[in-house]
Amino acid sequence: MSHEISLAVWDLPSPTFTGRRAKLKVGVSCPGGCDLSGSIVNIYTETGTRIGEGTMGSKAWPATTALYWVELELNAPEREGDLSLDIHVTPTLPHAEATSVVTLTVSSPPEHRVTLHVIDKSTGAPLAGVDLRLGRFRATTDSDGIAHVEVPGGRYDMATWKSGYEVLSQTATIVSDTTVHLRLTAEPEVGRPYWM
Repeated sequence: MSHEISLAVWDLPSPTFTGRRAKLKVGVSCPGGCDLSGSIVNIYTETGTRIGEGTMGSKAWPATTALYWVELELNAPEREGDLSLDIHVTPTLPHAEATSVVTLTVSSPPEHRVTLHVIDKSTGAPLAGVDLRLGRFRATTDSDGIAHVEVPGGRYDMATWKSGYEVLSQTATIVSDTTVHLRLTAEPEVGRPYWM
């Protein structure tokens, strides 16, 4: 009987930029701890074109006993948008083949550096750990309430998220390197219901 294997994909950059190469890692493991080195990986686009291939290395991923892996390099397409990738692994016998589908987000190359500065609206204190979205691009503020994102020029929907604060949404037009200042309002604590 064939062994079922687990397939993992990580370190896929998002977004990837048109005309540039992108790297990702693919790993496989068997619940029985079998040696899967030498397993073949192929990556196909939604049209069936193979855009990447590789062979699992002989060493397991650090701190694991049987996650065999390979780093692959792909050519990003010349068009913007989301691209579905079919990752197919043909392992050594007696293991069954495995497939996973991941989405590659493709954008024009960055032109401008946007600095996002986030503070508490009432205290003026910098806010760390704020998740920020600028179109397809994402970042998280550091201990000084600062995050940097490199983007192509254009108009972007911007949103913030941090537990204990209201979500802030606005639109930004980026035509040069710029700094955007955001002031977040703390949400009032929800009172505990009397029956709790």
